Amino acid sequence: MGTNNISSLEPLNKEALENYPSQPYFYYVQGYLLNKKNKNKAAIDFLETALDYVFDDVQMQNKIYQQLVDAYTALNNSSKANMYLRMI
Repeated sequence: MGTNNISSLEPLNKEALENYPSQPYFYYVQGYLLNKKNKNKAAIDFLETALDYVFDDVQMQNKIYQQLVDAYTALNNSSKANMYLRMI
């Protein structure tokens, strides 16, 4: 995904988050977009919130865990990265 696509998706996703605040997918997307922009600490906040709303969707959980692994790896926090990697 290119930077232009990321920039165009962000406002749409923020609006979706406002309209549907209990949907984990939109938190996941926001975390994904922030990871792509190297805003890893902010990404972690959204991704951990996404986990609060995921119920019985193992595939979505695994995607969130993978983004958390990527974020913590970028922040050089290998213990947290490994913790989420084991959850996949």
